[in-house]
Amino acid sequence: MDARAFFEIIGGLPFITDGSRPATLLTAVACSRRNAAPDAHEALIDYLDPENARVLFKRLARSQVDEFDSTFCSALEQQEIAAATVRIGRVAEAWRSFFAIPIRYRKLVQPMSSSTSALIPQTIYLGQRAFESHIPLEETLVHEHAHIWLNFVMEAYDLQTEDAPRDYVLPSGTSGKTLRGVMAAAHFAAVALKFYRSQNNNLPSTARQAYLHKYLAGCLDIAAQRPCFTPMGSLVARALNDFYQDITICPEGIPS
Repeated sequence: MDARAFFEIIGGLPFITDGSRPATLLTAVACSRRNAAPDAHEALIDYLDPENARVLFKRLARSQVDEFDSTFCSALEQQEIAAATVRIGRVAEAWRSFFAIPIRYRKLVQPMSSSTSALIPQTIYLGQRAFESHIPLEETLVHEHAHIWLNFVMEAYDLQTEDAPRDYVLPSGTSGKTLRGVMAAAHFAAVALKFYRSQNNNLPSTARQAYLHKYLAGCLDIAAQRPCFTPMGSLVARALNDFYQDITICPEGIPS
């Protein structure tokens, strides 16, 4: 199956394309993992367990990363995560299925806000800043879930060519990024914007939205300067560009 056919089957870009089919993408991910290790688990659903997936990636992934120093989230932190997830579902009901997947939450030891890695699947690291920052915990969770779902797409089809450079610089100034990283940053900004704009009369700071809008534009411009995309990468970039054009033309709001 080529990238375009797969993109159509999963309903487009998770969170961004209306009519996206998360259950279809999850099934494709589980099948891909089973094909890579057919004897690892009896039930297909077991391949979507975060701990099982982590072990599988440690054994089979071509690249490896060290896990962050972390601990279990406290009972209070788990309650805050659950409450924020419920609030996200109330604001954007179409997203509830994106947040219903099994996630391994870990509490970071180092002073960071949050992080995920494509090589540590379905794991979200949250630092103390995630619970204390001026940025709502909801945005942090939306941010990291956006990365997880784009990682699911990349498990099936990479976004960049093998010879793509590794020296992209994000609008924030972070250097040494891959084109995958640029598109992940663009996707996060787009998803966060869509989340905020779905809140109708309960909009957060316009300054924060303006920042995300500018950040999204910057990521898309950086990618366009050296577009070393695979066919799937081109489809993702087009979906994000279309979203950016829509919110730029109609800045007052977009469908949730």
